[in-house]
Amino acid sequence: MAKILVTGGSGFVGSNLIRRLLLKGYDVISVDDYSNGLKDNDSPDVQCLNFDISSKKNWQELDGIEIDAVYHLAAQSSNAISFQNPERDLLVNQLGTLNVIEFCSKHNIKRLIFTSSMSVYGNPSTIPTPPQESLRPDTYYAIHKASSERYIQISKGINWTIFRLYTTYGAGQNLANLEQGLVKIFLGYVLRGEPIRVHGSLDRKRDIIHVSDVVEALVTSLDKGITYQKIYNLGFGQTISVRDLIAKIVKGYLNSEKYPVIEESGDQGDPLVTQADINSIQKDIGWQPKISPQNGIEETLRKYRISNE
Repeated sequence: MAKILVTGGSGFVGSNLIRRLLLKGYDVISVDDYSNGLKDNDSPDVQCLNFDISSKKNWQELDGIEIDAVYHLAAQSSNAISFQNPERDLLVNQLGTLNVIEFCSKHNIKRLIFTSSMSVYGNPSTIPTPPQESLRPDTYYAIHKASSERYIQISKGINWTIFRLYTTYGAGQNLANLEQGLVKIFLGYVLRGEPIRVHGSLDRKRDIIHVSDVVEALVTSLDKGITYQKIYNLGFGQTISVRDLIAKIVKGYLNSEKYPVIEESGDQGDPLVTQADINSIQKDIGWQPKISPQNGIEETLRKYRISNE
């Protein structure tokens, strides 16, 4: 049985990924410092280690364990938060990635899958945006993700794949974090009965992708040699306006057409439109996003409603 290490395994995408890996029969080890991940996301069938990936000493806990592949998902994943503590962002997102690469090299781990972000494009010049688009990162978070990509690209002896995730949503996110995860942020305001505060124009358009579709791509690519040394976008490939997204959340959760919305000034590094060109991953592994924004939002709201009853 192959043993897989997942950094950020208690986070939103990480915990969903682990559940899928377990169903496929893999043995999984999770690493997380619980700065944003939730202990409730942990599975009793997984060895869960609580440590900060930016500390090289912590990685000694994994010495002697034979690992076949690494999914590196752990990160401080908010553009806005990266401005509040850029030094911490640097440590987790860049030094953490360097430690992952060193760990793979030291233990002769040949397979590494890294989740980057569409934020590395900054304000893209091409819509839909292909993976070949020039990188123009204009937040600390985006800069650190772009640098991490480059660290991985110049590593030796590792079969890496990089996925640039677009706005990912679904049940199981940390509702206490108001700076990351557009769908979750808006729903959190509704669950607390607070006005929805929107940073930036309601006319901004976003490509949103359900976490199940993200996980499908991550798992399918694990043993696909065609994905080695390649970068892919993971989005739905279509856009929805922030205005329409809020309307769907309010209508779906409250069955109402009206809810107080406060439009505030936008954040640095927040583009007007994001839309992924997903042709390359569709061609290489036959992956296709299956959950439309309409169905995905409805499913997400249904799960949160059940959990709050």
